[in-house]
Amino acid sequence: MAYQPNQPYQPNQPYPPYSTPPPRPRRTARTIVIVVAVVLLVCCIGGSAGGYWIYRSVSNAVAPASDTTRTYLDAVRRGDNSTAYAQLCSSTRDRMSEADYAQLAATQPKLLTYDIDGVSVNNVNGVTTGTVTVQLGYDDGTERTQVYTLVKEDGTFRVCE
Repeated sequence: MAYQPNQPYQPNQPYPPYSTPPPRPRRTARTIVIVVAVVLLVCCIGGSAGGYWIYRSVSNAVAPASDTTRTYLDAVRRGDNSTAYAQLCSSTRDRMSEADYAQLAATQPKLLTYDIDGVSVNNVNGVTTGTVTVQLGYDDGTERTQVYTLVKEDGTFRVCE
């Protein structure tokens, strides 16, 4: 006995009728939002990590130049001419003895304050140089901007005046 479409199902029939399930609703908008959110999250994390890496690289490159300048200016401010002289590059020390440097320093107004505004480090053909821009304040009330040139000698930055 064959199945008749308008007849109720009988268990002894060879193939029971079945209806197809209703189609699942498509959720393309939800899928797109999830994919976009994941992509943005990955970009934000990658951008943050990359930005931090760049910051650390630049910071590690310019920190020695600013540290040398701070050491030099702190010595000048204290009147410690031997420490200040030791921070000078070899070409400046060759032109001027420590006694001459101390004599020159005695003629200058006393340094009271300084603020480092900018640091730049360059490496050209294996020669590493730096420039440090500093705002200086003196005891006579004058203020000026000074750009210090630094040269890396034997792995250490030195101030060249």
